[in-house]
Amino acid sequence: MRGLYLEGAGWDQRNSCLVEAEAMQLVCPVPAIHFKPSVTRKRTTKGMYSCPCYSYPVRSGGPGGPSFVVSVDLQAGAATPEHWVKRGTALLLGL
Repeated sequence: MRGLYLEGAGWDQRNSCLVEAEAMQLVCPVPAIHFKPSVTRKRTTKGMYSCPCYSYPVRSGGPGGPSFVVSVDLQAGAATPEHWVKRGTALLLGL
């Protein structure tokens, strides 16, 4: 999937993990993500942030219903996953 944007954090291309956003940067483009469907769910590994993905920036929903789409596991980087929860970090499909 291409065209995703990260809100509340930045993306480190070299280490493929979350980092603090640059000053005055509201959203950060994310490289393409390949989703692989599977029947069994593996255990969450340490250092992974389960990032919610929304179809549009209004997270509560819109006229068509809720905007939540899926949770995407991202490397938390140097910070803990709880840090990104407090920051409200989320992926957006459209701006």
